[in-house]
Amino acid sequence: MGEAARRALSRATGAVRRYGWLSFWAQLTLSVVGGVILLFSVAFTSQSGPKASLYLTLFGILAGFLSTFWNFGYTRTAMKMQAYLDAAPGQEVPKVKKQQVVDMVTRGIFINMAGLAATLAGVQALVGMLVAKTLQISSYPFMAAATGANYNPVVALDVFLVQAATNTLLGHFVSLACSLWLLHVVGEGQGLRFQATASDAAAAGPAVIGKGNAGTYRVNYGA
Repeated sequence: MGEAARRALSRATGAVRRYGWLSFWAQLTLSVVGGVILLFSVAFTSQSGPKASLYLTLFGILAGFLSTFWNFGYTRTAMKMQAYLDAAPGQEVPKVKKQQVVDMVTRGIFINMAGLAATLAGVQALVGMLVAKTLQISSYPFMAAATGANYNPVVALDVFLVQAATNTLLGHFVSLACSLWLLHVVGEGQGLRFQATASDAAAAGPAVIGKGNAGTYRVNYGA
């Protein structure tokens, strides 16, 4: 491996390890907090909101846990990349190619996008429910509200659903931002465009094309 390729691999290894752990702990913490708040709200709120918002938020939280597991895989991949860097000449170590890392990060991005989309849809339904309750409260006279069977006020636990959803959104955002930066670093400034470059290079042989400070060179992490 040339000196330029070794520098690129070392930089990619540090980024995958650092941002892998960052996204892992951020996603895990926020997903656990969001899940606990959601369960607490469902268990202690007698007046239920729209089921769609509950299911969509729950899907976003489950996607958050899946993303947490995926982010942990980044750290394991970084360990393999570091082992390859530290290996003595002729020593057999597991090989990690650049395209494998890019594919893994891309799948993580898709997981976060799915979780973000579902949770955002759930937030829209939750906010609509709270607006409807607020309008209902303003239209009820005080005495009628005290005795009305259809009276459905906004309670503190309703807002917990919104808190659970926003925690989930933040977790997906942090993980998505880390994955996008990793894609930029591993792709060496080419970002998502690296996918097309790597696909074209794969037809010509096992090596892929990267661009670093030393100019254009051919890099294969596993070669």
